[in-house]
Amino acid sequence: MYLVWARVLLCLLPFRYLTKILNRGSSFNQPLTDFERRRLPENVAWAIERAARYLPGATPCFPRGIAAHAMCRARGVDSTLYYGAANLPDTGLSAHVWVADGSNGIVGHQIAGDYRIIARFPR
Repeated sequence: MYLVWARVLLCLLPFRYLTKILNRGSSFNQPLTDFERRRLPENVAWAIERAARYLPGATPCFPRGIAAHAMCRARGVDSTLYYGAANLPDTGLSAHVWVADGSNGIVGHQIAGDYRIIARFPR
C-alpha cells in the first residue's frame, strides 16, 4: 500500500506539498527491539522490491524511496530520503532518490555514490 500511496502522491501533489510529508517525524511510539531494528531496513527493501514487481507500469526510484521512507518512519526508524543528480556519460543529466538509515542504505543506495545530494528529507 505504501508504494501505491507514493505513486499517487507523486501524480497528484506539487513538490512543495510533498516535502511537507517527507519532513514529518516518526509516528511510532513503541520502541523496536534490537533484532527488529536491525532487520527493518532489510524487510522494507524486500517489501518494496516485491511490491514493485507486481504493480502495473514502472516504479522508478522516487516512489520506491517515498514508500521506504514512510515505512521506516511509521515504525520509528529515523530514515533519510536523499534526492540527488548527476551528469552521467551515457544518459546525461539524471536524478535519483535513495533512502538510508544513518550510514546503512535501505533502497536505491547501490548507485547513490554517482549522485550529488541536492536535498534530503527530513532536513
